[in-house]
Amino acid sequence: MSIRSLPAAFLAFFLLAGAVPAAWGQGTPACSLHFVWTELPPYQTLGADGKPAGIDIELVEELGRRMPCAIQWELAPRPRALLLVQEGKVDAVIGVARTAEREAFGTFSHPVREGRNVMIVRKGAASRFAFKSLTELAAGNFRLGVVPGSRYSQEFEDLTRSGALADNIVPVQNGESAMAMLMRDRIDGFLDGYRIALARAVQLGLAEDVEVHPMFVNEHKAFALFSRSAGVDPAVITRFNAVLLGMQADGTITRILNNYGS
Repeated sequence: MSIRSLPAAFLAFFLLAGAVPAAWGQGTPACSLHFVWTELPPYQTLGADGKPAGIDIELVEELGRRMPCAIQWELAPRPRALLLVQEGKVDAVIGVARTAEREAFGTFSHPVREGRNVMIVRKGAASRFAFKSLTELAAGNFRLGVVPGSRYSQEFEDLTRSGALADNIVPVQNGESAMAMLMRDRIDGFLDGYRIALARAVQLGLAEDVEVHPMFVNEHKAFALFSRSAGVDPAVITRFNAVLLGMQADGTITRILNNYGS
């Protein structure tokens, strides 16, 4: 019996009471979830076996095993991934920030993991650009690589909205193009996720050519976003969150993160 065919109120009763339907308890997948992922190593990438791999993939696969729920994956760039969720063509996307815009078409899980955004500069450049904040950066002529539409921090949002960063921002297509432009001295630095940027530098053989600027950008939480249009049963999301909290409590999430470095 599929979990989608069971009345939500019936499932909610079992969940709130601490009981588990027989199919869940026996380890047989009682539901299926269609996730979309994006090439963002080390969080989401293609493994050597040709299958999705990385931190977020491992987290969701373990969640699916414990629920239990069969997990299906589909690859798409992040803008397309969010559109697929909005249109109900997939059930969920993993590893996204929480915004009011996205809450309009989806339901966020509990935080899946924490991370931080940083500024990447050429090796030795941090001492030349002694900024302590993006506000200080905006007062100079620093050329800042930014992927249009990305949300790096509240300070970044405020400065962009006010126009204070207008003379600093240099649009880049993605992290790879930002790294290439940095190496060609077309930008002075770019904003990116800490783990993502360092993994990319290693992949491109540039780990010794770049460094993380000490300026604070932000710390953030990443979530799973479930599509309302796809009709994901609320009881499935409730179960997802319960299992997620259990994985946080027993150290599973920390272990998976540590497998990919500090």
